[in-house]
Amino acid sequence: MDEIIKFVGLKKYYMAYQRQLLDVIFRRKPVYVRALDDVNLSIVRGSVTSVVGESGSGKTTMGKIITTMEKPTGGTYYFEGKEVRGSYVEEVRKRVSMVFQNPATSVNPRMKIKAIVSEPLGGRFDENRVAEVLESVGLRYSDVKDKQPRELSGGQIQRVAIARALVKNPELLVLDEPTSALDESVQAQMLNLFVELQKQYSVTYVFITHNIAVAKYISDTMVVTYAGKVFEYGSTEKILNSPKHPYTQLLISSVPSFESKKLRSPTGGDVPSLIDPPPGCRFKNRCPFAMETCSKEPPIAEINGVKVACWLYVGGNAVENPN
Repeated sequence: MDEIIKFVGLKKYYMAYQRQLLDVIFRRKPVYVRALDDVNLSIVRGSVTSVVGESGSGKTTMGKIITTMEKPTGGTYYFEGKEVRGSYVEEVRKRVSMVFQNPATSVNPRMKIKAIVSEPLGGRFDENRVAEVLESVGLRYSDVKDKQPRELSGGQIQRVAIARALVKNPELLVLDEPTSALDESVQAQMLNLFVELQKQYSVTYVFITHNIAVAKYISDTMVVTYAGKVFEYGSTEKILNSPKHPYTQLLISSVPSFESKKLRSPTGGDVPSLIDPPPGCRFKNRCPFAMETCSKEPPIAEINGVKVACWLYVGGNAVENPN
């Protein structure tokens, strides 16, 4: 398979400050938030990969590294088989785009729509290209070109943001919760639009979402993240039909169904600190299947083509589906 993205031991730490009693007056002691910690992952060209997990799991950080908005603290990021560093960073920026969560705050409110969409072209205004991408997202160029964002609806502004991301004809598009700020009816329209655009432009998607239903609808591959780690990775259909990691099971079963309208009660324990995470599996304090060996870093097991980081599937602990 043709990999477009590959992470090897990828880390992203953000500096924070922790005030301790003896340091309050004299100094601040620097500490680090481990937003991503030793992530190994590959994304296939032409795929639609959803990245799902709770808030603070590292989803958005992963998207920012892919788009080179953030630089890894450690490990290696490969784009099309070449390490992303030095002059190659600028090359990757030309071939990757991002659509942000809140459409209203992702565009300049004082600019006209035609100027907003042409921004990624680096000051060069190509009216034909701008008109083409606006039409492709369902906006008539002649109707919106001279308007400002305040004159458009939320759904229309998001379409403008998508057109801006597509104008430079990227090979990969990172979509960071692109429908969460929209009304439900508009969300459905946007998801259908994303499906159509992916086929039209043959672009690879990395779709960041906390919504399992959205991931199911739009993606063929799923990455499940928790506390800066990847817990499960593989076919969306296989993961949703038979989730392996206990966290994935909890995440999926917490979605209310039309039949029962019931939510599974969360397990006990707290989400681990990303400043001082515990050794081993970061879900162990909330996991109903936790064992002594979970205090060690879990290896990656592969079951039916799905990769899972869990001791339940290693050696004598192996079980098919611990529900």
